[in-house]
Amino acid sequence: MDRPRSDPSFAAGAVTGFMAMPNFWQETPAAKVPVPRQTVIDLVFRTRGRQLPTDHAWTLRQTITQVLPWLEDEPNGGIHLIHGAQSGNGWQQPDDNSVIELSARTRFVLRIPENCIMQARKLSGQTLEIDGHKVTLLEARVRPLTPFSTVLARHIRVTDSTADESIFLEHTAQWLGELDIAPTKMLCGRIRHFTTPKGSMLTRSLLIAELNPKDSAVVQNKGLGPDRLLGCGLFLPHKTIAAVHTPLNDEGN
Repeated sequence: MDRPRSDPSFAAGAVTGFMAMPNFWQETPAAKVPVPRQTVIDLVFRTRGRQLPTDHAWTLRQTITQVLPWLEDEPNGGIHLIHGAQSGNGWQQPDDNSVIELSARTRFVLRIPENCIMQARKLSGQTLEIDGHKVTLLEARVRPLTPFSTVLARHIRVTDSTADESIFLEHTAQWLGELDIAPTKMLCGRIRHFTTPKGSMLTRSLLIAELNPKDSAVVQNKGLGPDRLLGCGLFLPHKTIAAVHTPLNDEGN
């Protein structure tokens, strides 16, 4: 079956299927700017488990904050959603109502300020009960954020009024403007649905390219939009977008 072109699929080392909006794919000259001192890091936990619902954002948030209640009051904290073996290095996700198959390579990642590392290590050895599935968090390592020119957030919160691609990108540009970042290249992915007590939460993935090191560091440290503890607005460095803007042929290859 042919895959719809609007569905972003990510293969290892390549990103395909994004739609570029003309106003957000402009060529700009490179410039050297100072990189601000890092204030947040990712704490990466090894995991042990078999399966996890794809729609686990709310339950994961509740489970983690029971162990780390201070995280709810931490403005620079965030909880990355868990991605499984079939997710293509975390880019391509299964259907919203399916399950994720976990493997020995599956990681749980917590974004926290540097001065909270010791408190967050309390999660090591904890077994999370997530909608009938158990995931045990093992030892953790610190992963500094890298100011690559390309960053990607797997989930940015959208509403019914901002769900349209062009409106979403315009709205995102306004958010970035509040951080003194003027984006020239942005791509967004399809809408995802997650369940919360207040109803369905809608998200889109967002890739920002050709950032200078300072802006890359800022957007990773600050994030974008609400609901960081539900996995939204958290950017990861991405090494390349070499295949992002390669047009598909008539067969979709």
